[in-house]
Amino acid sequence: MRSDFRLFSRTVVVGALSLSLTLVTLALTSAVGAAGSNASQVSRSATPVTPLSGVKVLGWGFNEPGAITLGGTHLWVVNAAGNSVTELSASTGALVRVIRGSSYRFNDPIAITSGGTHLWVANASGNSVTELSASTGALVRVISGSRYRFNEPIAITSGGTHLWVANARGNSVTELSETTGALVRVIRGSSYGFDEPMAITSDGTDVWVANPSGNSVTELSASTGALVKVISGSRYRFNEPGAITSGGTHLWVVNARGNSVTELSASTGALVRVIRGSRYGFNEPDAITSGGTHVWVVNQRGNSVTELSASNGALVKVNSGSSYGFDWPDAITSDGTHVWVANGGGLLGGGNSVTELSETTGAPVKVISASSYGFNYPLGITSDGTHVWVANARGNSVTELSETSGALVKVIRGPSYGFDWPDGITSDGTHVWAANLGGNSVTELSASTGALVRVISGSSYGVDDPDAITLSGTNVWVSSSVDNSVTELSASTGALVELISGSSYGFGGPIAITFDGTDVWVANSGNVANSGNSVTELSASTGALVKVISGSSYGFNEPDAITSGGTHVWVVNYDGNSVTELSETTGALVKVIRGSSYGFDFPDAIASDGTHLWVANEVGDSVTEFSAS
Repeated sequence: MRSDFRLFSRTVVVGALSLSLTLVTLALTSAVGAAGSNASQVSRSATPVTPLSGVKVLGWGFNEPGAITLGGTHLWVVNAAGNSVTELSASTGALVRVIRGSSYRFNDPIAITSGGTHLWVANASGNSVTELSASTGALVRVISGSRYRFNEPIAITSGGTHLWVANARGNSVTELSETTGALVRVIRGSSYGFDEPMAITSDGTDVWVANPSGNSVTELSASTGALVKVISGSRYRFNEPGAITSGGTHLWVVNARGNSVTELSASTGALVRVIRGSRYGFNEPDAITSGGTHVWVVNQRGNSVTELSASNGALVKVNSGSSYGFDWPDAITSDGTHVWVANGGGLLGGGNSVTELSETTGAPVKVISASSYGFNYPLGITSDGTHVWVANARGNSVTELSETSGALVKVIRGPSYGFDWPDGITSDGTHVWAANLGGNSVTELSASTGALVRVISGSSYGVDDPDAITLSGTNVWVSSSVDNSVTELSASTGALVELISGSSYGFGGPIAITFDGTDVWVANSGNVANSGNSVTELSASTGALVKVISGSSYGFNEPDAITSGGTHVWVVNYDGNSVTELSETTGALVKVIRGSSYGFDFPDAIASDGTHLWVANEVGDSVTEFSAS
């Protein structure tokens, strides 16, 4: 069971959206910040977006970005932890789409290359290659099977008509046809000197493979796969070579442990120079690209990029500093005018961004990230007919979205709001109430302006680790999972109406709550005093118990969010990656909704208008929309 830092969500919304299941993600906008006099921050977006249609996952989708490539006017970023690919406009940094879903079979995607009209992604744990349409993001094919001998495919390159995939554990290279995906050959054998091959590049005539464990580079004929030579020896100063790039007549090899770059002649393999020394700022360099006149080296531990002259290896500059937004940079690409760096965030997370640099000056152009939405461990979601409101527990903020388009309206944050791990949220269209789990309080906002109305706190309210909140016309209801109780407040004044507790109510870690117009429904996820996995129904007018619903047929599995929509009640099962639908009038089971197409990823919040449902996925940092019918 996860910690009690979870959510509630309820809503009454109005809308008409056409639905069809797809998990290719579209969205959104950048934001312009505006600060209020109380130092709270409100970010607004003025860019219109296309109305929602189908299952949509909102947000940038960066999740440990570890590979990046350029193809024409677009950038593609591979998200290793997110099992997805984020596509951006190269000119503006705007999001084009996030590509994900079980059909793509992304499994620890770790490398990507572009061949103009198609993209190929190497899946290290899946032992496969996923081919996509560069124009639409649609799946072309997934290439897998024993004949390909994929064995931790960790690097991939395109040479015009063929693809080459380096298999780190297989000590081999798999060659494929770009047009059909058919196997051309598997290149392997001791004569090739493959030793945990980690990087690969091609100029269409030759293919070069960096072997970090062998401290060598293997050169192959692109037309036949025949061995040209194995380049090794102390004069090259190879020391865990883990990245390689070509630039016409020369090759550059990055030595991660040697904090150096080895430059070779592409035609002969002869050593040109070894570039090293403290002034270059090399600090665990792990990626490299060439942009014509310059060579760019990513220093993962140094949070910097070293720029070299391609003609003589001279230092141009070391690019570093907070303005670059480097955070454990892990991949790099260039088009000769701009350079893009993927920031993976390292072992401590963070990062999840792309930094764009000017090729001519090295100056930062922009840092592209999902921060415009402010999603940061979103644990609560609700809608009021016009807007959708998301409580960001770790961000101590509330994100407001347009219900019709998903566009960002504002991000509300600042110390005056008293947000302290907000994990439950509700709205009536005029006011918004957020339950603060860490602060044992409730924050009330104006729905029209985001301005603070009041912060409700104090021992008399009985609010202790409030996990969820809902509205029943004139009253606000707050569930407290630690105390196994529900607090009823006046919506107009914030005054205490009553404190409901006792074993007869079946409260067991009450973590979510909703109102259907007559009754209040409470989801019990369980705690040390009660096993939970149940739903308690109360009379909203009296607080009296109506029924406790439980049993294996309901599919309750750490239920942690609940909402109603006219005739039905929906319960989110965090550990079950599912939603249980109940009859509002009888509490009978209607169905258990589950399956990979829904993109549920530890779902922890839900909202409905009776026609549509929106589910917030805690681990996926995403929102799934689907039909309520």
